[in-house]
Amino acid sequence: MIDNISSYSIENFIPFVDEVYFRLFERHFEKWWPWHPLMLALGVGILVLAWLGKTRALAVALAVPLVFCAVTFHFQLYAELTPLGKYFGWAFLLQAAFILLWGFVAKPCGKLRINVPSIFGAVIALFGIALYPFLALGEEQKMTGAQYLGMSPDPTICFVLGILLMAVRPLWFFLLFPIPFLWAFATAGTLDTFEVPMAMTLPIIAAIALVVAIAKKFLWVRVS
Repeated sequence: MIDNISSYSIENFIPFVDEVYFRLFERHFEKWWPWHPLMLALGVGILVLAWLGKTRALAVALAVPLVFCAVTFHFQLYAELTPLGKYFGWAFLLQAAFILLWGFVAKPCGKLRINVPSIFGAVIALFGIALYPFLALGEEQKMTGAQYLGMSPDPTICFVLGILLMAVRPLWFFLLFPIPFLWAFATAGTLDTFEVPMAMTLPIIAAIALVVAIAKKFLWVRVS
């Protein structure tokens, strides 16, 4: 029994090939264009809200790309390939609900303080909306296969982690971290199976965000 289990690898749990997986992003682009630039504009607006410390408006705005990604990508496309699509769709909706809870329950943070954690957060968020879409493109993929905030889970989670690091107190960050962490390693497993060079990008970003949040709690300004 143990020998049989040990003979399995992650490939045995991914019932699709890379061409089928990356075709999902092209299908999503074809169906939902021109929502992509609107999501980009929303991302810029979210950054401004984080800078201004508008906690409730920030929470509502940040929930939008998570909900949109859950409904249009996970439920409608990824669930066609694997049951994980449905489960992560619900997970993204749950993450959006948690962010709304933070926005309406937590003490407002006020205008953003310029320090190392907020700078890291801004860099991660900007990476998610400006560079991640093109970093995710393979050599044989079309530009319509680029992954965008609110349209694809990887840049969405990257952006969310950056905003949380900018605007959320460490205790709330730790409470909001598990679902992004789970997706980061789920997508890494998929991309690594397909031998994609950027497979570990999101887990590395998640790890950096967690380390900086811990440092924010214990080394920088007291915010709890």
